[in-house]
Formats: sequence, structure tokens, C-alpha cells
Amino acid sequence: MSTEFVEGWRIAQTLGEGTFGEVKLLINRNTNGTVAMKTVDLKNFPDALMMVKKEAAIHSRLKHSSIIKYFGHRHSKDHYFIFLEYASGGELFDRIEPDIGMPHPEAKKFFKELLAGVEYLHNNGIAHRDLKPENLLLDEHGNLKISDFGLATLFLCGGKRRKLEKRCGTRPYLAPEVLSQLPYQAEPSDIWSCGIILVSMLAGELPWEMPSVDDEDYKLWKTTDYASHSPWCKLDTLALSLVRKILIPTPSRRYDISQIQSHNWFTKSKTCANKKVGISVLSDRGFDDARPCYSQPAPAAVPFSVSIPPNESDIHSFTQPTQVEDLLLSSQIQTSQTVSTTLNNSIQKLVKRMTRFIVCLSSDEALATLSQFLDDLGYTCKINTSGLVTITTADQRLVFKSNVIPMNHQTLMDFRLSRGCGLEFKRHFVAIKNAMSKLISKGPMMWPVAMATNTVP
Repeated sequence: MSTEFVEGWRIAQTLGEGTFGEVKLLINRNTNGTVAMKTVDLKNFPDALMMVKKEAAIHSRLKHSSIIKYFGHRHSKDHYFIFLEYASGGELFDRIEPDIGMPHPEAKKFFKELLAGVEYLHNNGIAHRDLKPENLLLDEHGNLKISDFGLATLFLCGGKRRKLEKRCGTRPYLAPEVLSQLPYQAEPSDIWSCGIILVSMLAGELPWEMPSVDDEDYKLWKTTDYASHSPWCKLDTLALSLVRKILIPTPSRRYDISQIQSHNWFTKSKTCANKKVGISVLSDRGFDDARPCYSQPAPAAVPFSVSIPPNESDIHSFTQPTQVEDLLLSSQIQTSQTVSTTLNNSIQKLVKRMTRFIVCLSSDEALATLSQFLDDLGYTCKINTSGLVTITTADQRLVFKSNVIPMNHQTLMDFRLSRGCGLEFKRHFVAIKNAMSKLISKGPMMWPVAMATNTVP
């Protein structure tokens, strides 16, 4: 069973959660077309209205192959809905193997697509301010798409450029100047985040918790003794020489996008084999000895504004899925009606994800067994009436969810990140999967299931 959003469009599944709402997958009953719907809960978070209006106004202007397509929005009394391209390939972090990374050709492809999208944003005077693997999605062909413009802002308007002051983003990906008490340039801070993403793709780990003088890993990076330490020892000479030019603490000396695109690592068809890092890589780092002040994030006045569209307007920036107008114009949202759907159709539309497996148990048995394993491993878990499991780590820094989907005499266990670091989530998923390994199905599976679990033979 599934909920019908408006006539002809049903809510198939929840794709993810945010601070103010959820992202759900909508499927058209007649055409089988798909749309991702971002829902903001205005009843519980009324102050989020201006933020989501700004997000819609910025995203509606964007049209680029490396940016998630924007289809439109609608506004009810208690909710604000944004309709977006459904990226069925999943999240970028799902392609990163913890502590290993991914093959260099894949990392280079994704990095090129990321830079192309960021270059487009900057050319249009927009800073993303929260670039990280969790906000980078993949379409059905494996092409990278930048998503989530909730923290995006204009830094160039009417030919006037402004520095930014708001401290926002995700700590491991923040540029050091964002943590300072001084205004900062928009473009270099986004480029720094791209550099951290590149390290995570090549090494399977993040270099530090935060680029602060209080972080030992970051302080090590600012010396010449870093090369024998992880993650830097996992990078080949050419990749490290590029990262060294991106992760320069002084924004004015940091590589810009054109310089990155001209670097040998970026232009060569294949990256170098791993070589011992020599003194030439360690020297000429472009670092300085300045010790900036750091403070807690604080909001700042923004001198430029974004034109906010009226509540009733629908914005069409792209060629839209057939009958998507019904999502924007239908007079009635039917959130209580349920319609039946076949298992095979639901499985086919599952976002591709490596964090799921099939167990040889009924759904009730799978829930009970998972609950016991989670308790043994030290997690806190809550199960709602529909069988959705919310799992929290002992330090409460990571929250993820598991949905159990009955499949004949087996059960598909689908895990997805709710809050926290994607790489840490994958580490915890591997631990749970290993604990349940004896129960995992080893036999053949239906083709749609194999596609959804990335296990196509």
C-alpha cells in the first residue's frame, strides 16, 4: 500500500530526511514517471518558510547537467513542497568504500562533474556552502548531480560582489576562513569543500574533524610531516600535488577552478601509479603561519536579496515529466488515501544503494533479529508501527534508518542515512551486515532486486 499525494501521483517511499522535513519519491500511476518531492513542515517549523522560499528561488534559476533539475513548487498551509529530478543512482557517498575510497577513474569522473557544476554556480553568482558527498546524487546513468540548495546564497548581484559572513555548512568540509570571525570570499570556500570531497573519494576517509588549530590532524597537514600519515599516504603523487594546491588555508593562494582543471591529474587520461612522496611534493606548499581565530557559527546580515516567487506560482526550468503539472496545480492534496501497488513495481523504483541486503526471514522475524543484533552492538533503536527502525549510535552523532520490505519468503533490509557522516554510516552498516551474515540470502534473486541492491551479475 502507498499514499496518493494528488490524483495520479502516489508517494512510493521516503528517500531521506532533513532538519525541517523529508524527501519522498512520487510515481505517476499512469506513466510510471518519477519525481522527488522535498517537503518542509511549516506547522512545526514556521521559521523555515523564508529559507525554503529562498532555496526555491535560487534553485529555479539553475539549469546544468551537473545540478539536480528543478520542476516547481507548491505551498499549502502547513507544508512547502519542492519537486525535483529523481536521482535513482543514489548518493555519492554510497560509492565510497570506507578507508579505501573508489577507483581513480571513477573519482576523476565525479570530480570533473562536480567542478563543472560548481563553476556554473559561481559564474551565476551563487555559492552552495554545503558541498559534501551526502549532497551529491547520481542519476540512472551514474552522472553526478549537485543537490540541496538550502544554504545556498548569492555573492554576486548586479555586478556587485560581496563577502560572506554566515558560518554554515558541515564541519569536516568547511574551509578554515568560514570558521574565522572575518568575512570571507565565496568561491574559495566552495573549492575547499571540493578538495575534501576528492580526498574522501580517493582515500575513503576524511582528513580531519574540522580545519581548526585545535584539530591535531589539521595541524599536521600544515607541516611537512603529513605525507606518511593517512589519508595522505593513500594518494598517489599526482593526486596529492593537486590536493596540496586546493587545501591551502590562505584563500587568495588556493587554486581556483581553472587552475584545477589545468592540473596534470585533471587532464591526464590515467592517474599515476602510487609512488613514494618526494620532497618536491612537500615543499612550496603555499601555507602561511597565521593562526586565525575561530568562533561558533553566527548569523549575519545579508545585503543582497533573492526575488522570492509568489506562493501560487509554479516555476518550470526544465522539460518536465509527463503530467507533473498535476503536482503543481491539483486543487487537493490527498494525504490520507492509500492505493495498492505491486511488489515488483515498488522494487524497480528503489533508489540504487549498496546499504541493503536480503535475509532468509519473514519481516517480523527480520525486525526481531535486527533489534537483538543492534542491542548487542550497542545501538539504540526504535521501531514505529509501520516497521521502520530508527537506529542511533552510542555517541548520538549518527542516525540511520532501516526499512524491511517483505519479498515472498524473504525480507529486503534497506538502510539509509538520516543524520551524520555518510562514510561513518557505511562503516556501521558493514558492522551490522557482518553480524547478520549467516542470515543473508546467498541464492539467486529477482532482476529488479539485483538492480536495486547493485548486485547485478
